[in-house]
Amino acid sequence: MTRILKPISAETLGCLDQIFAQYFREERGMRIVERSLGNDFTGRIDLLATDGARVYLITIGTGEFPRCLFRSFTGYRWFRENRDFLGRIYSPEEIDVTLPACLIILSQDIPPGAPAVCKDVCTVPVLLYRYRLFGAPDDPDISVESLAEPEDKPVIEPSPDVLRKKLGIGPAGLSDAEILDFRAAMGPFE
Repeated sequence: MTRILKPISAETLGCLDQIFAQYFREERGMRIVERSLGNDFTGRIDLLATDGARVYLITIGTGEFPRCLFRSFTGYRWFRENRDFLGRIYSPEEIDVTLPACLIILSQDIPPGAPAVCKDVCTVPVLLYRYRLFGAPDDPDISVESLAEPEDKPVIEPSPDVLRKKLGIGPAGLSDAEILDFRAAMGPFE
């Protein structure tokens, strides 16, 4: 879990879009392009963001998860139907709306199994984040927990020479294959 701000008051809950915009900008390296696109009738996107590789349609849930999920889907439909229009409004330097889309849903009550169900039934990637409010109602803390990271981010393994230096095994005289086997047996590390 990542704590993103100092405690906020209950009145600030109406400003969740600003709080989460800060989170995705600072913690996830995204550029927030627009807030509150569309409308509740045809589809709404709470935050439109990009990281240069994808377009993120972020939905901030303040009610039950099924309602939030449906809002995210209608927001995606609105985005697809208005992609050409958005391409005329925003320059490609701001956001390339032709990039693959990814839905991000923030909710307080994501049920168990929801990430797997979204992965199985959705045609676009869906990233789920649970946010929590802690503390007193008039002075809560807020934290964000990612429930699933996208699997298409490649894992870059260091070369055997980098591993020799990082592990301090240069003088051991191990072959590249032995070092890679040793690294695989160790599991993940930073």
